[in-house]
Amino acid sequence: MENVQTYRGMASICRQRAVFDPEHKWKHLGDAERWEHLAHAEIVSHFRGRTADKMHGTESVTTPNANGSPWKAIDAA
Repeated sequence: MENVQTYRGMASICRQRAVFDPEHKWKHLGDAERWEHLAHAEIVSHFRGRTADKMHGTESVTTPNANGSPWKAIDAA
């Protein structure tokens, strides 16, 4: 998910460049759109992987102990 932050940062830089370079605004905004698309694709990929884990029963979930004390990770079956 670190890539998402990087991609969104690049999109922000491109939008800023569009403000300061109006002659090439169209190019910078197009680049920003491409970076946002990559961020979106990264998010979708991340959640599709989690969905596949759920389907195969390999996802870890957390549940409280019987006495309500700290949470403990267990494997879902």
